[in-house]
Amino acid sequence: MKTADRFVFLNPPGAVEAVVVLILLLILIYSLLKLFRYQLSGFKKAVLVFLNLLSFLFLLVILFDFAVVTEIYEEERPHIAILLDGSWSMNLPADTSGNSRAHYVRDFFKKHRDFFSELGKQSTLSYFVFDEGLHPVSPELMDEFKPYGRCTGIAKALLELERRPERIDSVILFSDGASNCGSLSEDKDSLLKGAFYTKVNTVGTVLLDDIKDIWVDAVRVSDIAFVRYPLSLNVVIRSTGIGSITVPVTLSEGNRVLAVKYVSLGSSNPLGVEVGFEVRPDSVGRKVYTVSVPVISGELIKENNSSSFVVEAIIDRIRVLHIAGSPSWDVRFLRRALKRNPSVNLVAFFILREATDIVFASQNELSLIPFPVDEIFDKGLKDFDVVIFQNFDFRPYGIYGYHLKKLRDYVAKDGGGFVLIGGDGGFFSGYETEPVSDLIPVRVDGLFQEKVTRDGSGVRLTKIGRKHPVTRILVNEEENQKHWERLPSLDTLTRVEGLKPGALSLVETHKGDPVLVLSKVGAGKVATFLSDSLWKWSFVHGGEGDLYPYYESLWNRLLLWMVGDPSLKDLRVKTDRGVYNPGESAKIEVWEQVYDEADSKPVADVTRPDGSSLKVELGKSGEGRFESEVKVYGYGVYRVRVQGNSEPGSDRVDETLFIVSPPVKEIRGPNADMGLLREISKKTGGRFITIKDNPKELGISFKPKRVITGSREVRIWDSPWVFICLVLLVSSEWVLRRVWGLK
Repeated sequence: MKTADRFVFLNPPGAVEAVVVLILLLILIYSLLKLFRYQLSGFKKAVLVFLNLLSFLFLLVILFDFAVVTEIYEEERPHIAILLDGSWSMNLPADTSGNSRAHYVRDFFKKHRDFFSELGKQSTLSYFVFDEGLHPVSPELMDEFKPYGRCTGIAKALLELERRPERIDSVILFSDGASNCGSLSEDKDSLLKGAFYTKVNTVGTVLLDDIKDIWVDAVRVSDIAFVRYPLSLNVVIRSTGIGSITVPVTLSEGNRVLAVKYVSLGSSNPLGVEVGFEVRPDSVGRKVYTVSVPVISGELIKENNSSSFVVEAIIDRIRVLHIAGSPSWDVRFLRRALKRNPSVNLVAFFILREATDIVFASQNELSLIPFPVDEIFDKGLKDFDVVIFQNFDFRPYGIYGYHLKKLRDYVAKDGGGFVLIGGDGGFFSGYETEPVSDLIPVRVDGLFQEKVTRDGSGVRLTKIGRKHPVTRILVNEEENQKHWERLPSLDTLTRVEGLKPGALSLVETHKGDPVLVLSKVGAGKVATFLSDSLWKWSFVHGGEGDLYPYYESLWNRLLLWMVGDPSLKDLRVKTDRGVYNPGESAKIEVWEQVYDEADSKPVADVTRPDGSSLKVELGKSGEGRFESEVKVYGYGVYRVRVQGNSEPGSDRVDETLFIVSPPVKEIRGPNADMGLLREISKKTGGRFITIKDNPKELGISFKPKRVITGSREVRIWDSPWVFICLVLLVSSEWVLRRVWGLK
């Protein structure tokens, strides 16, 4: 233990004390002026002046309660905290070399290892990483420092540091100065107006003062969109350090460019320029779109030149275009089923007068409108989710190869659904020729002498049909098969040569002829019914007259399958979020419909943005439920694919997408403010250097600090000798004045 004495005033100066001191001072001055009027020698005057001043000082000691404090202390090593900015912006370039700010921090500790080693010997070092909060870390982290924080909370980190139980004597803070956990003004006010008692030395990790940058500042869009309906979005583009410039703004989905617009940037638009776009999802599910601007010459930061966002596309109502070649019972029952379905928005055309009919009136006098071929095939197809041709011979109505190519592209490229129902005017009315033949899942042979048979036949489910969600009207497989076997026989059946590759026959006659065939063509789906007497399935048995609701259920399930509704999938996959930050874990959840007691588990894999694939081990979390977590780092679009039973027709494959992108606040602009770091150091009595400077320039003291363990105080006034001295002084002056003849 060591001791040290110091003098203190136990009665600190105040207003009353100031008045008393002023009065005493006036008395002293008056006494001295009076003294100098006497004719005395220099020695005598000096003695009296000395006694007056000494008396005045004694009175001040008594007034302010002068005391001697003896402190008992121990010497300890100073406690220094090293704070590393762990926010994602530390991955951005520090200078034109392209090296990241975190890279320079790692190099700084390697290059000055001896300095920090000596600092560790002479002081107690504590290491912390901060982003939204303050996190203690081990010194070994310096060599593999990887920042993934969502924002830079410098003010919050310093406040948390001061609240810690151990006393921090000095701080070395490494950061780019992008204090952005709150609003920019709030964070700066907290730093520059806050009361920080610890000396903060700052090390700036950005080596450029003037940074050129163009960035996507914000994307304002709804999380939900309806399939085939336009969704509006607004994009804000900002720039700094580049002057006036016009740049293209591109909206894309994957590798497909959807739209390009141009904006003019510059000092006249400090808050950025807003530009609007529209997207029209063509199928159900999670969609990922990207807005981007080009990288200009000299631009330092490229990571914020694009921004991806997620939209969940859902079905509002299934829009169906129904074209019937002629009135029939089959047309009537199908139309009724579609109109009764609350989720269907139906537009129907019925051909009541053929183009070859002879009429004795002009077109203007006819009440029936001509079939609007161009309106439907040129522009109207994209407004529908499913198109149904029922016993429709398109040839007499001016529907040529151009229109049929539009129909094929609507299915294959735009993801539309197409249903073809047979009859006398069905499959053999030009559907065997290209381009429409590319859609049909069966091979049509026009050389058949008997194209449509009328001998009647019952139906049954194929092996694939027993598992397929369209024909699985009832959950129990055995009951579902009985349901199909009870259906009335069909009056007609279109004869075909066979199925095309990839086509799935779900329903067949007892002779094995296909009745309901499905296929996938490009992005879309196709279904064919090879009979125009399906209306009989509206009854339990022919002639009994009881309505059978499963006819409508069949059509409802077929339409839902056409638009990709998730409720009709045997296997579904999703992630808990659509957007993740680097370093987070994506939770993958899988649901599988189980129809037997076989213990099977789906297989999942994740395709990364660079094209590499990662196998995912799924763990069972419940009956038919599986889940897993995948750590994600590289930013971009990830694709999760899950496959279950490989049996054809089971439809046990599903996919979803998610995005890994830097935190929005961390890439909104250059995210660097060396001026803020300088202000922090200046305010707290510290120093500022850059990451390229020598840490010795921080001037950190290695001297041990004193820790007071106790103290004692001795008041001067408590000693009787002080009173005796004061009496002696006053009496001495009085005696001398009388001896020297003064009054």
